[in-house]
Amino acid sequence: MDLITYETIRNAHRAEKEEELQKLPEGFFESVRNWFKLKENMRDTTSLLEVENAKKLLEDVLNRRQKKIVLAALSTVRGQLPPSGLTDEERKFFDEIVNSLKSFKNNMNEKFKGFDNIVEEKVNEAKKSVEEMRPVEEKIESIFVKPNGKLLVKVVNDLPRFVGSDMQPYGPLKAGDVISLPSEIGKLLITRRVAENILE
Repeated sequence: MDLITYETIRNAHRAEKEEELQKLPEGFFESVRNWFKLKENMRDTTSLLEVENAKKLLEDVLNRRQKKIVLAALSTVRGQLPPSGLTDEERKFFDEIVNSLKSFKNNMNEKFKGFDNIVEEKVNEAKKSVEEMRPVEEKIESIFVKPNGKLLVKVVNDLPRFVGSDMQPYGPLKAGDVISLPSEIGKLLITRRVAENILE
């Protein structure tokens, strides 16, 4: 590339403020390192000040480019095209990030696949439980419900005052109390094992 100057570094810094990753001149970083050595060997005040300022500009250039490369790697894993303008060192850095992201994504997919299997298994267990409970409900419906839709139950545990599904208050009830309840409420108490059916 052409001879590096302080202005060359300033121009690179100015350009890198753009959103896109900028293409640097061939061998840019190596040339800048050589320019630093040359200026530091000169040991005059102007040269040392230029080097100090140029190092700050270069650090900002590197930080901006690293951030853009990381974001570009994430976009690439998601299906976007990889960026142009990478130096050889940056290309290695970019490839390492892409590989790490892909590995992480695959691991997470495997974990969630296992989670999906667990969810499906639990759903099937719940369905089976519902099917097993259905005969119990049918038995209560066919045997214990009176023609008038009332169910006579014996309370086996103390119950505080509550409002039933018919919006009517019931209780408080004590263990041993016998009460006629709407079938829906009676069945609920029976299935929760806080009451027992009594035939009149």
